[in-house]
Amino acid sequence: MISFVVAAIAMLLAMVPAGITIARGTTADAVVGYEFITGVAVMVFALLAEGFKRPSEFEFPVLVALLLYASGLVYVRALERWL
Repeated sequence: MISFVVAAIAMLLAMVPAGITIARGTTADAVVGYEFITGVAVMVFALLAEGFKRPSEFEFPVLVALLLYASGLVYVRALERWL
């Protein structure tokens, strides 16, 4: 149980360099950082659901994965002329 929560915290720490890349990098780097953060966020939500033994919470990471994939496509479409 505790190992899943520790893994989620470690993955949250892995988001920090991607956030810095989004803030200070080029537009293409920001897109890559955004996609990385969305993937890690979905895994963090799944790890927390397993770590706290709430199987009904697994619906949320699946829904977030679908929505973040679609929003990434919209984000790239909006930045298309600068990439």
